[in-house]
Amino acid sequence: MTYKILILSAAFACGMAASAAGADSTNATGPKLEVPETNFDYGYTVQNAKIAHVYWLKNSGTDTLKLKDVRPGCGCTKAPLKKKSLAPGDSTDVEVVFSTGSYSMFVRKPSTIQLESPGDTPPMLAFTAYPTPKPDSLRPLTFTPMGVNLDSSKKTSNMQAWNFRVRVKNWSNHDLRIHQVSPALSQINIEAPNGAIAAGSEATVRIRIDAELADSTFAKSVTFEVSDSLHTRYTLPIGNEPPATGRTPVAH
Repeated sequence: MTYKILILSAAFACGMAASAAGADSTNATGPKLEVPETNFDYGYTVQNAKIAHVYWLKNSGTDTLKLKDVRPGCGCTKAPLKKKSLAPGDSTDVEVVFSTGSYSMFVRKPSTIQLESPGDTPPMLAFTAYPTPKPDSLRPLTFTPMGVNLDSSKKTSNMQAWNFRVRVKNWSNHDLRIHQVSPALSQINIEAPNGAIAAGSEATVRIRIDAELADSTFAKSVTFEVSDSLHTRYTLPIGNEPPATGRTPVAH
């Protein structure tokens, strides 16, 4: 009986110690950076364009988190911080903009989050992309044009929006679907085909851009994922800087 009581007492003590340790870890104080998404894959895109993705930074700690900077790994990437001080529970977004330039191969670019507050080493914000000089040769799909560029000089005083159509051709032997995997864009509406694009046929992506967005220079993008076995991705730049390709989208 005494042996059983000792075993139960030891088990109870261990349980109390584990509970205390758990309480200590869950009740830790101080700022704590939380980054829900640290990597994004653009897939195929075009050269001489700017594409962008938004990452979120959250302070899940109990004290103010002070951010110093987000430093890209090269000059082809920009990542300006909107807020440098986050109260507990507060969040901010960082839009990382990549200039594809003359890249014509798989690229991976990281950006380093730098903190003023002490704590754990923060994660990197990274993306991958595959810029190509020949978007018309891509498979299993082609997007024509593979990007939308606004000519702000053609904006009229009563214009409310630009409307564009992008033709999507399925070159494969299988019906394929596409869906948007990049976040929704403010003042830009993307309408992808509802159903599958039949093998050998075409469909249309419709893009509507609020006219007031072009009052200043902007660079955005939309990324689609295909329902093929490789989950192939395509990213279309959307902006009002020099055209990304030699082809001009049709406005309606």
